[in-house]
Amino acid sequence: MAEYRLLEKEDFQQAIDLADKVFRKEGHVSMGIAFPQVFSSALHQSYGAFIDGKLVSFIGLVPSIVHIEKAEVQAYSIGAVCTEPDYRRRGFANALLEMIFEHVNRSGASVLFISGDLPIYIKQGCSYYGKMKQYVLNQGDIQVNDGYTIRELQQFDWFDLRRISQNRCIRYEQSIYELALLNESAGYASIFKNHHKVLIAEKNQEVRAFLVFGVPYDEQEKAESRVIEWGGEPGVIKSLVGKAFTYGIHSLIFNLPAYETELVQQLEPYEKAERLFPGTMKIINLEVLLKQLRPYLEGKVEISTVDENHKKLSYHDTSVQMKNEEVEELIYKGSKQADSYLQEIFPIPFPFPQGLNYV
Repeated sequence: MAEYRLLEKEDFQQAIDLADKVFRKEGHVSMGIAFPQVFSSALHQSYGAFIDGKLVSFIGLVPSIVHIEKAEVQAYSIGAVCTEPDYRRRGFANALLEMIFEHVNRSGASVLFISGDLPIYIKQGCSYYGKMKQYVLNQGDIQVNDGYTIRELQQFDWFDLRRISQNRCIRYEQSIYELALLNESAGYASIFKNHHKVLIAEKNQEVRAFLVFGVPYDEQEKAESRVIEWGGEPGVIKSLVGKAFTYGIHSLIFNLPAYETELVQQLEPYEKAERLFPGTMKIINLEVLLKQLRPYLEGKVEISTVDENHKKLSYHDTSVQMKNEEVEELIYKGSKQADSYLQEIFPIPFPFPQGLNYV
């Protein structure tokens, strides 16, 4: 008989061992090092299925605050979802997901981000969301602007890094300690056997921009590199991307959210593919999400409840009635059927999921 519950402090080493067994190969750092927030007994959020005291299935759960202009959305992310090979196809992960949905709802969070898009998530009502431009850049594509001093992150830069991070309209909330911890752990980059390099651009002794990108481990010289996180003036970020190629990388994948229009314009000459965000998300409670989004929607569109199944969108001198499912679809992906005004507001610009806060 399986026991389903939150992990206790003494359980997390089992979770790390299981995740390493499922996800890591020779040369990878441990999942416990790469994703400290997932295996945190201090947060005490992650769930597991146990048989006779042995952890056989695990889902890591991490809370966060997502800033969307003036709105603060309470969110969770899941990751390191894994089951012992001998115990698969017994419904353990589905049962844990149901517990997580209840946990997220009770906490007052409104959305759940998932790093994957497996059928188990789609069947549970998760959806693709967000739009991005994917660039594959090569050495020599981008010239570095000589008007800035570019150097690596130093110990006295954390206040400036936090200041620039907080100036982003769309972002995860990050303290100085969290920025340092997540940069050191290099969670997403570690999947590709990369560690982080952070470049800083200065002008007149003022930090103007930063760039976090992956640099392959020494034995992985030909591995792909990726831009992980960035902030600051768009033109300066572009220069930092060009400077990244001085660190021995041959190509650099830059997945750029479509709502970052100024930076998209900077990269307009380069070939790109248009895609949805990687991973999926689930709206756990539409009413709570709309309440949390109110500062973002204020002055743009008012969304009110008609009945338990319908909402009314009011803007300018127009009103439109929609089913709840249609409103959720608008939030996830926008709609080409909506008028041009609503297309400027939706889809909701959630932060790109494969940055420092990747779970």
